[in-house]
Amino acid sequence: MRFASRAARTTHLLGGLLLLGGTGVLATETLTLRAAIERALASNEISGIAAARLEGASALRRQAIAQLIPALTLSATATRRAREVTRRIDGDEVTVQARDAYSSQATVETPLFDLRALPLIRAANSGLAAQTIESEELRRALAFDVADGFFAVLSAEQFLAAAHRRVEVAQQTVNDSNLRLEAGLANRNDLTRTQLELATARLQATQAANLTTSLRLALAYLIASPVEGELVSPETEPPVALNRDELMARALVGRREITALADRAEEARQFALAPRLGWVPRLDLRGLYRWTNEAGLSGREEDWNFGLDLTWDVFDGGDRAAQAAQREALAREAERVLARRQREVALEVDQASADLATATAALEQASVQRDVARQNVEEVTERFLNGLATALEQTDAQVSAFEADAEMARQGFASAVARLSLEEALGAWPIPLDAAEEAP
Repeated sequence: MRFASRAARTTHLLGGLLLLGGTGVLATETLTLRAAIERALASNEISGIAAARLEGASALRRQAIAQLIPALTLSATATRRAREVTRRIDGDEVTVQARDAYSSQATVETPLFDLRALPLIRAANSGLAAQTIESEELRRALAFDVADGFFAVLSAEQFLAAAHRRVEVAQQTVNDSNLRLEAGLANRNDLTRTQLELATARLQATQAANLTTSLRLALAYLIASPVEGELVSPETEPPVALNRDELMARALVGRREITALADRAEEARQFALAPRLGWVPRLDLRGLYRWTNEAGLSGREEDWNFGLDLTWDVFDGGDRAAQAAQREALAREAERVLARRQREVALEVDQASADLATATAALEQASVQRDVARQNVEEVTERFLNGLATALEQTDAQVSAFEADAEMARQGFASAVARLSLEEALGAWPIPLDAAEEAP
């Protein structure tokens, strides 16, 4: 399931963001989530692939309809011979074969009755309807991938901001510890510990910057354009509490892929029906017009005729029956795939709803933890400046504050991804659908 792959990718990103961070980008250009998704829908190859698949399905439908449309064939022949052949008939010299012979003909053929074409046309119609939805689902999945990457960069930048604050405080603590050591108010162990904390903070800040560069490159790959400016955090509304029945009802309406699978199953059933109708006779109308400069013995340069062709394939050695059996097996498979996907949708909605509830609670806990850690830093810093706390206490307080900021950013990302997962499970878009449809 695509939902499982998103969960795995989210877990990987959260693991990396727990220790690392992002980069603050100083640039005048800004990028919103809506703009990022619109760029991706306009430039990413996925949109082109979706359009190409839809064009192919439309062409197959036209091909199926073409079986019932009259066909016109024109042909012309020019022949140069070694000699001319003539005969004298009733005192007149008649050219039987001209040295330079020209002829042309037009043939019109049209089926009058071909029962096999009807299920093929219905199958093509179902295939086109399914591909229309599947192409849109490809674009919707791309939009969610962009949203995931967008929130990953935002969270990473929050990490780096916290890492920069940690470096600044660690540097100030080292300076103060040097002054205290020189004044005999602290021991060298305090200075060594603060220097270690400064080196650790600088390492994490460097790792954070590198990770954010990677995340920005990944986002740039999705939207097919550079991501150089500041990312604008989208405004998010608090989740609307819905019971399971309401969520399932929304999913059944929103998950259009279920409709596409139903169309695919119908397409397979119609394909299976066509060979079964192969034993029914086929009636065709044929008309021919011919012109030549070799009138010959008939004395006519023009001729025409029309007729009816009745074709009845009485026995073909079992080929039609074998084709029908194979296609019926594919139809049964398509029906089972549809049933399984319907059950998977229910599972995805339940799992996404539970994940969002957990993420919301974890975000609230992380917010309280961050407030407590920041208050502790302020108190310890004030005591440290007044000589009432050691450099080790100052360092420990700052590490706790950084870890709280890191946890807050991580849980913020987890909450955003959980919200996206629920929206995807319900068949919605990460931005309003009209914006996605208006994207070039």
